[in-house]
Amino acid sequence: MLRIGVVSDSHRRFAYVPDMREKCGRLDWLLHAGDHLSDAPRIAADLGVDPSRVRAVAGNCDFPETEPDELLLELEQVRILMVHGHRHGVKSGPQRVLYRAQEAGARVAIFGHSHVSFLEDVGGVLLLNPGSLSLPRRPGDLPSCAVLELAGGEVRARLQFLGEDSI
Repeated sequence: MLRIGVVSDSHRRFAYVPDMREKCGRLDWLLHAGDHLSDAPRIAADLGVDPSRVRAVAGNCDFPETEPDELLLELEQVRILMVHGHRHGVKSGPQRVLYRAQEAGARVAIFGHSHVSFLEDVGGVLLLNPGSLSLPRRPGDLPSCAVLELAGGEVRARLQFLGEDSI
């Protein structure tokens, strides 16, 4: 089974990475859905993820854009679409990301931008927003990330909330 850590919107803040390491356990890959994607190598190192197994997309706070703003990956026979979401209007809902994933034949669509975690399977597309690793949007929300597990074409995911009050 391949275990993938998914983060977004880290914004150069790393305080919750040790908690992520403790709560998420061993990770084989790290995917960063933008906004300070340059944080990805440091986060991966702290999590023990090999640098060759890190992928990231550019968000609206990534200047200059050094990575693409959309990425299609295939891991364990599962096609994954990654975008930040600012070009897809995700603050109004995930519909445009869903349509893009369907168009690309993706089973999983990872996005960020809203700083609000989201996990739902819609018509065979798993929509996954890990929330923000550092700056949750809504009062009372905790920083968060996600773990995506892939095995033989099967997909499982869970959101992981971070911080002293999380379970």
